[in-house]
Amino acid sequence: MRWLLIKLAFFYPRVFAFSSYHRKKEKRREYEDKVIFFYQKKKDPEIVKRIVKGVFELRGVRKVMRYLIPLMDASFIRRFVKVEGLHHLDEALQEGRGVVLMAGHLGIPHLSFNALRTMGYDLILLSGVTPKEPKHAKIRYYDTHQNTIFVHNPSLSEEYKKRILETLRAGKIIYYDGDAGEGRVKEKVSFLGKAMEFPTGMIHLAHQAKAAIVPFIHLYRKGKITLIFKEAVDHQWINGEGEYRKIIETFANLLESYILTYPEQYLGIYGPTIPAYYYRDHRVKDEKSDH
Repeated sequence: MRWLLIKLAFFYPRVFAFSSYHRKKEKRREYEDKVIFFYQKKKDPEIVKRIVKGVFELRGVRKVMRYLIPLMDASFIRRFVKVEGLHHLDEALQEGRGVVLMAGHLGIPHLSFNALRTMGYDLILLSGVTPKEPKHAKIRYYDTHQNTIFVHNPSLSEEYKKRILETLRAGKIIYYDGDAGEGRVKEKVSFLGKAMEFPTGMIHLAHQAKAAIVPFIHLYRKGKITLIFKEAVDHQWINGEGEYRKIIETFANLLESYILTYPEQYLGIYGPTIPAYYYRDHRVKDEKSDH
C-alpha cells in the first residue's frame, strides 16, 4: 500500500502538467515568454512546449511533496534516489569543516535536501520565506525553526549571521540557494548569456567560518531524484576575499551547464531568483521605452 501511494504521488505531477498546460493559458504564456527570453537557442515551438510542460510537472510535484517527505526512509532512498560525488561532502566534513551546500532552483529542492537528511546528514536550510505551520501535524514537510534559519526579516540580520556562523563553526551543513536574488553586496558575472549580479553575503560568512563551499546539483525526473555533489570551490580560502568572484563564476558556470542540459528542470527563471529579477527589470525597462 505504501509503495502504491508513492507511485501515485509520482504519477500525479504528469497529470497536473498536462491539465495545467492546456487550462492555465495565462501562466503558460508567461512561462513561454521566459523560456524564449533565457533560452535563445530553444525557440522551436515543440522544444518550448516540452520545457513549459516540464515546469508544470515540477509544480505538480511541489503539491504532493508534503505527503512524500514523511515516507522517506532507507528503502525510499535505495529505490528513488541516485547519488553522485558524495565523497566531496564527506571529505569536507571529515576535515571538521562546516559546509555550505551551494545549490540552485533545479528539480525539487525540498525532496533533495530531505533525502540527504534521511541519509543521516544534519542539514540546516537557509530560507528567505516566512515560517509556516502545517495544517495537519502528521503531514509535515514545513521546515521547523530547529532545522531552518529563516532570513525573512532584515531587522534580525545580525541574529541570522550569528546563527549561520555558529552552525558552520560547529561543523554542520547549511543548504543555500546560490541563485537566490537577495543580498546587498553582489558580484556581476555572466549567466545564461546575461550579465547578472550574484550576492556574496553567504560566501562572506562561509569565509569567516572557514567553511567549505560544495556545489550541489539536484534533479527530479519522472519520479527519480538525482543528487550530485562537486568538489569544494573555496580552495581553503587561500586568497581570502579574492576567492569570492571565482566561487560565484565557478558555481554560475556549473549551474548554467545543467540548466541548458535540463531546461525543464529549472524553476529559477520563475522566481524569486537572480534570473527572475533580471527578467522583471528588463521587462519594466521595455515598458518604459514603449511609452
